[in-house]
Amino acid sequence: MKLAPLITVGLALAASAAFAQKPPAPLAFEVATVKPAGPPDLSKIRSGTAHLGTKIDASHVDIGGESLFRLICAAYRLKPYQVSGPPWLANTYFDIQAKIPEGVTADRVPEMLQALLADRFGLKVHHESKEQPVYALIVDAGGPKIKQSVPEQEPPPPAADAPKPVEMAVPTAQGDVKMVASKQGITLEMPGGEIPGKIHASMNGGQGVPPTMHLESAGMTMKAFADVLSVGVVDKPVVDVTGLKGGYDVAVDISPEEAMSVARASISFLPAQGGGDGGGAGASDPSGASIFKSVQRLGLKLDARKLPLDLLVIDHAEKAPTDN
Repeated sequence: MKLAPLITVGLALAASAAFAQKPPAPLAFEVATVKPAGPPDLSKIRSGTAHLGTKIDASHVDIGGESLFRLICAAYRLKPYQVSGPPWLANTYFDIQAKIPEGVTADRVPEMLQALLADRFGLKVHHESKEQPVYALIVDAGGPKIKQSVPEQEPPPPAADAPKPVEMAVPTAQGDVKMVASKQGITLEMPGGEIPGKIHASMNGGQGVPPTMHLESAGMTMKAFADVLSVGVVDKPVVDVTGLKGGYDVAVDISPEEAMSVARASISFLPAQGGGDGGGAGASDPSGASIFKSVQRLGLKLDARKLPLDLLVIDHAEKAPTDN
């Protein structure tokens, strides 16, 4: 048999084998139930009986009272300003119970949530780059005034008669944030991502002086700092263009209005302002808001610009899921 026919037969066999192979199925929950949930009930929240937040263990996922918009953000590991869709997404709430397949780790929950949203809500999305108003985090004219972090020393154990700190979990779209309150202030232990594991918060103020929130963290990269500012502190996304590498000791003051914007953007049972349209959650005035002055005291600056950002655009989603 001649060489040319052999090559033709071989290519035909290879092509038929390729067509016979099915693409791998998307990673999905073993079983899942989705039920509509009403808007957050403040009386139940105060009494501690509300079913809110995201709880994940080795085999189960329990999501309570989460908006479809925040579910999409969590599924694609994106912040609210990175997702663009109709406003109703932020006002439609659901409870989800799901079983993680054996052998699949909990860090794959977002991918399984993507499959669930596509299957039950017919979610269709695409990515596009779009020029948007942002704040560029830049080094101010006088140069940076922040110090690079050194490894934290373990704090000494508390005295035997010291009052025990109060702990609670605050549900967010990315998981529960652990809050530990003591007389030194509040420590927030974040559920994951590039933001450092702990952010220390305390309130300042006095007679005739409006209270402000003081936040400080060690080992924070400038990208993580920009991410923190983007989550509701200012009215536009913040993009790091400082060029500074490594982790730094960062401390800023946030006004009560800004603190409320942070809560709206981060805590799952508070509606995000302008939610679902890809916009930022907070609003600040560079001429008077404390966060702009705090950033300048670090030798940095928030400079209003227009830059291209990658957006996840919602092409289609059903308001009601298919039956369980």
